[in-house]
Amino acid sequence: MQISKRRESITQAMANYGFEGDVICQLEEIEKKVKTYSARKRMFAEKFDELLTEEQRLSLWEYGGMCTGGETGARAKKFAKELTGSLAEKVAHLNESGQFYKVELNEDGTITAYCGCHCLQYRIDKPDKEDVKLREKIPSAYGCAAGAAFHNIKKALGVNARIKSIDYPQKGDGRNYMPFVIEVIEG
Repeated sequence: MQISKRRESITQAMANYGFEGDVICQLEEIEKKVKTYSARKRMFAEKFDELLTEEQRLSLWEYGGMCTGGETGARAKKFAKELTGSLAEKVAHLNESGQFYKVELNEDGTITAYCGCHCLQYRIDKPDKEDVKLREKIPSAYGCAAGAAFHNIKKALGVNARIKSIDYPQKGDGRNYMPFVIEVIEG
């Protein structure tokens, strides 16, 4: 049975962050008992949303990030070394590079970022009914992607920050991405 490293990292981050053992056990049971990978992914996200508040989920995404390695993580490290100047100049450079998430510096000093999640893309050649269910407004499924993007953006820009909000796609709105707002913390 395929166990997701990402979901394993979520439960480990939850333990490190001080979540109750019962909550973690309920999530881990899904990995052990549900047979298909896509059904486990959907059921994990549903249970995660059921057991945790939005505030807890945002805190966990900020704390753990989830999918922060790979090519995007390497690009974030590279940008962190190269980027100089004001926050506005760094944001402009990221967008001009075409190799990173789209980010916008707002007038109030927050950053709006746009990201999608490869886990939630429809498989055109093999539509999976579980993935379709997962896309139907399960915040945690998208929060994980926002958490990963948040950590990479924070790393690239060299800022302390927190996730202020996530605009989750709604069922039927056709979006494969979600904007989320990052609040830069001074000091």
